[in-house]
Amino acid sequence: YGEYLAGPVGHCMDCHTTYVMGAIDYTQLGRGGNVYAKPFGYQWAAVSANITPHMDFGLGAWTDDEIKRAITEGISRNGRELLPFMPYDLYKKMEPRDLDAVVAYLRSIPPLGPAAPPAAE
Repeated sequence: YGEYLAGPVGHCMDCHTTYVMGAIDYTQLGRGGNVYAKPFGYQWAAVSANITPHMDFGLGAWTDDEIKRAITEGISRNGRELLPFMPYDLYKKMEPRDLDAVVAYLRSIPPLGPAAPPAAE
């Protein structure tokens, strides 16, 4: 159920899975590293985070509550505000059981290290 919510419903994996040659590379599910230049007209770039359960580069050291706060309030583990490109305003309306399912799913995917830096253009 969490896979369904984080996939086709919430689109988490669309942004947080590494793209290779313009296509989602499902062998890198949740690894992040995608660069979104000037999303929605903002004057900055957003880089998708690693949301795998990797202890050093992903969410492995985060508590469930810290993950839920990031998803629903846009606050990182260290208190940093996430960029508004992350649609936390929409996700804060999730039912608690749905949020629990998403967190359980994120903890179930393979832990992956950092994504390779994007190729220079």
